[in-house]
Amino acid sequence: MQRFFATYRAVIFVLSFSLICFVGGLSEFAYGESVEDLKLQMKTMQDQMMQMQKNMQALQNRINHLETAPPAPQFAAKPAPEVPALTAEEVTALKSLKTLGNVWSKYNMELYGRIKVDFNYDTAEFKKYNDFIGCVAAESDYKNDSTDFNPRDTRLGFKVSHKWGEWWSGKGRIETDFYGDNNGNNLIPRMRLGYIDVGYEKTHTSVVAGQDWIPVSQLNPSTIDFGILTAAGNLWWRVPQVTVRQQLGDIQLLASVMKHRRTDTENEDRMPWTLGRIQYTNEILGKGGLVAFGGGYRHADYGKNTSDNTDRWLVCGEMKYITGPLTFKGELWTGEGIGRNFLRYDLDMAEDGGPASAYGGWADLTYAANDKTTMSMGYGFDNPDNSDMGDLGPGDDRRFTRNEQYFVNTWYALAKPIKVGAEWIYLETERHQKTHTGNRFTVSMKYLF
Repeated sequence: MQRFFATYRAVIFVLSFSLICFVGGLSEFAYGESVEDLKLQMKTMQDQMMQMQKNMQALQNRINHLETAPPAPQFAAKPAPEVPALTAEEVTALKSLKTLGNVWSKYNMELYGRIKVDFNYDTAEFKKYNDFIGCVAAESDYKNDSTDFNPRDTRLGFKVSHKWGEWWSGKGRIETDFYGDNNGNNLIPRMRLGYIDVGYEKTHTSVVAGQDWIPVSQLNPSTIDFGILTAAGNLWWRVPQVTVRQQLGDIQLLASVMKHRRTDTENEDRMPWTLGRIQYTNEILGKGGLVAFGGGYRHADYGKNTSDNTDRWLVCGEMKYITGPLTFKGELWTGEGIGRNFLRYDLDMAEDGGPASAYGGWADLTYAANDKTTMSMGYGFDNPDNSDMGDLGPGDDRRFTRNEQYFVNTWYALAKPIKVGAEWIYLETERHQKTHTGNRFTVSMKYLF
């Protein structure tokens, strides 16, 4: 309303000022113009005055209308909805999220894993180390067809890393699967890996403390079966250790001590395995190819009370060669007293109480047909000294004089994270003059993340 009154006063002022100027100009014309000119000017002035009166009346009518019009409706502001106060549990959860955000921003973290299920059909009774193949049973009635639906090779892992100072770095890793002791379908997670890795980048030195893969014989065959040629030429396991690695260009030097944790306080198993390895990596072997030689020594026994220690030793070699779509891998080894730290249970000691001699190895070839399909085939054998094994009866399921595996398999990617596979394994276990054979046919599916 105040804006309209101000406009009105301004219009009145302008019109009044124009009228005064017009009258002043008319007085000047009166002294120098003819009567006809004056009449014409008077007529024009009258027309302009009438138009100004009309404009002023229209403006007055507008003002009167605004003064008498009902007031515009006022919309009351709605009050903001009441927000309930946070409970103590919600406050704690928010604080936890904030703390978790700080941790994730402070460290580099990665969650990974896979869901895997194997459907197996066996033509013989295999002595498995928890759902994977070891050797054929020693019983005379070992031929026993059966099926096995096994989801236990499902894994979950977590990695964390950070750097401090100019050269130092730290890494941690935890990985689990569902092997181990269980009751029915109540599958119990077990720790596969759990270690700390501290590195000094200036000298390319690192120290690993915790449970990791054994530091020698590091290669593994490309089987679908979880056993990866267990007791058939492949030395492998995951063992608590302290391992130092030193990188010198294409050469890596390694020194380590490793030993299974104590499970019985009466056991006098004291000294760990002392191990060393030298690895050479170069483009002539393909990207990721290597040649390595390793060995180890241990003076210990697994017995109780007054058991006698014995010398144990191992020498092994590894090779991985990559050319185009083909990857060749293989290992050879020999030694005495090589037992449970390398997943050769009941094969390390001779009948006379001394260390049992053995040699073995494996090789496989993988062909990557395209981005979706790979095919592998391989062979492995474990050959203990016959005289060290002594007489083998029905109860010696994990002892033999020779054990061999052949395998052929393929993987096909339905999508980037989902693969389906199929495998055939032929197993032949010799115990002196007796030889037992069996087949395993597997269809597998896994989801990687």
